[in-house]
Amino acid sequence: MIVLYITYVNSDEIFSGSGVRPAKMLNAFKQEGHEVIVLQGEQVSKERLSNIKKIRKQIKRKRPDLCYIESPTYPIMRHADRKLIKDICKAGIPTGYFYRDFYWQFPKEFPRRTSISGKIKDKVLLFLQSLTNKVLKYCNIIYVPSDECKTLLKYHDIRALPPAGENHLEIMPNRINNHTGIYVGGISGYYNVRFLLDVFCELNRRGSEYILILVCRENEWKDFEHPCKNAPWLEVHHTSGNGLVELYKRASVAFNVGSSSYKYSRFAISVKVFEYLSFGLPQVVINNKAIADLVNSEKIGIAVEGEIKKYTDATEKLMNDNVLYSDIQKAIRESLLERNLWIHRVRQIVRELSSNKNE
Repeated sequence: MIVLYITYVNSDEIFSGSGVRPAKMLNAFKQEGHEVIVLQGEQVSKERLSNIKKIRKQIKRKRPDLCYIESPTYPIMRHADRKLIKDICKAGIPTGYFYRDFYWQFPKEFPRRTSISGKIKDKVLLFLQSLTNKVLKYCNIIYVPSDECKTLLKYHDIRALPPAGENHLEIMPNRINNHTGIYVGGISGYYNVRFLLDVFCELNRRGSEYILILVCRENEWKDFEHPCKNAPWLEVHHTSGNGLVELYKRASVAFNVGSSSYKYSRFAISVKVFEYLSFGLPQVVINNKAIADLVNSEKIGIAVEGEIKKYTDATEKLMNDNVLYSDIQKAIRESLLERNLWIHRVRQIVRELSSNKNE
């Protein structure tokens, strides 16, 4: 099958930051044996315009069977990009668009800029967002990160396409249910790491030694304040990529503690949920709707209310109940290998857009 794959990152940035998901999806399309025509390049670069012209010529010679678009973090900025999508859809090529983020729908949680130049920039972005929304009405399917996100948009066909994982289970040791947990990610605001440290303070007051491996950016940690910042049970690392593997090997439980006080958290599914899944780690998450639904339906951990005692009790139970732990480990293997690899997302796209073509 010939797939036109549109992304908005440069080839040299495709494996970092916002380019990670587009890279994983691109590789999965190729692994599935599809012939992939790729349009890439930053939105406002001259390279992007040149690439659009090349793609137009290329798809005239070789018509794609379907088109899949990984959206940029911001709205689509160039008229040439919007026109290309509209023309592809009007040509009858089944098109799916992954809608990356909804931050603009939560102005109280993601405040608008207050300077004059900032206000102008925000107005321009909102205008571009309205133009983007209009052109997306031509697409066959709008994909979103979770089922919960469907309530935020008004398109004729909206479907969930969450992040996915990779199979690292074979490089992991046979896990023992030790008292070591791991958290990887941001530490301020929404990420709610002060809450997690409070939980481990309480765990260690109960008489056993519970270790927390915390992985975050070094500059964020320097400015971070908490009474347990220098606790002997806290182990802090500033690493990423391959540097995480040995840390994941040492842990038996992983954590996601995104604050439920943010409305945004109801809709978001952290990529870290799937990274923990990839390394076979049972997880304890705060009971935010999208993440909790996933964790509960796949039986890959425990979702609990964001109260210190309840979260502490759940963590203690998971770290000490070997029967529960073993059951979750089995569910993790099944969930990852049967439903939640990147190739499963590609198969879903191909199946659904091909069905759309035949309608």
